[in-house]
Amino acid sequence: MLKTIKVKRLIPKSVEKIRYIDLFCGLGAFHAAFNTSKHFECVLACDIDEGVRKIYEANYGLKPHGDIRKLDILNMPDFDILCAGFPCQPFSIAGNGEGFNDTEKGNLFYDILNIIDGKNPKMCLLENVKNLKTHDEGRTYETIESELKKRGYLVTSRCCNAVDYGSPQARTRIFIVGTKMPFVIPEPTITTFTPVSAILDTSVTDNSRVKLHNYNLVEKKGVSKPGKPHILYDLISKVTGKGGRQGERVYDVDNVGITVCASSGGPGAKTGLYKVGDVIRRLSVRETLGMFGFSSDYNFAETTDENSLFYLGNSIVVNVPLSFVPVVESYFGRR
Repeated sequence: MLKTIKVKRLIPKSVEKIRYIDLFCGLGAFHAAFNTSKHFECVLACDIDEGVRKIYEANYGLKPHGDIRKLDILNMPDFDILCAGFPCQPFSIAGNGEGFNDTEKGNLFYDILNIIDGKNPKMCLLENVKNLKTHDEGRTYETIESELKKRGYLVTSRCCNAVDYGSPQARTRIFIVGTKMPFVIPEPTITTFTPVSAILDTSVTDNSRVKLHNYNLVEKKGVSKPGKPHILYDLISKVTGKGGRQGERVYDVDNVGITVCASSGGPGAKTGLYKVGDVIRRLSVRETLGMFGFSSDYNFAETTDENSLFYLGNSIVVNVPLSFVPVVESYFGRR
């Protein structure tokens, strides 16, 4: 008599989800990018900011955890990809620049490593400011690469300017990818840069928040260059005679825009100033969403405009991780 053998039915790879976690999730740029594919599922998010956690839940239906240092790694769900846009201030030219010596934020990279040690994901996708590559004469990046290699990862990185991926915003960030098998970060494929005018809401004419009466506008004579923000005017203080910082310039909407900053001064704080028709103004929240590749109906959960712009200033531009989606799908055999 033949013995009956029960065969366990395997779920075809084509319907298995690629599971990821979204650390330091912010507004969820990784989530927004992966949401464009049926193959991905976010199983955990975390962010220390209570306000941004409410916004994330309102948009993705997933309530993020708080402090990464308090995550229960042993009981964390299994996942394939670790995404982390970890705090950039310790490595930023505009931040404190203390790197790993910043005990509050710089050392959070080691909390990422603790999760990697506990869960051993197939891929790590990290994002930070471009200055990370050269910080402390390159030693900071060397430490990150070395620690990932110790854990069996092949490491590749690229500084990606969002304008090269179809965004109207000139924003360069480093993306570091750790994988168990060779992985190639996608090259930009666009041939025409997207101007700020593409995301403008022409019904917005109010510039009441922009206080220009204390400044003289000094016209700039520079030549417009493709893929570069073009300055039309410097704002020079009538009192001090100084000016010309990023928030004290007026930019051309027919070119790409400047980097949106969470904290910056001058009348153009955060978004920069643009000449829209006859009006000089900052960008609205809705327009700034367009600078980051988020949907115009993104839900800020009753957050004030200034706080919304603050959160956007700390965000990743969706366009860049969006370009990763087909490559990551191929890596996991889903295409």
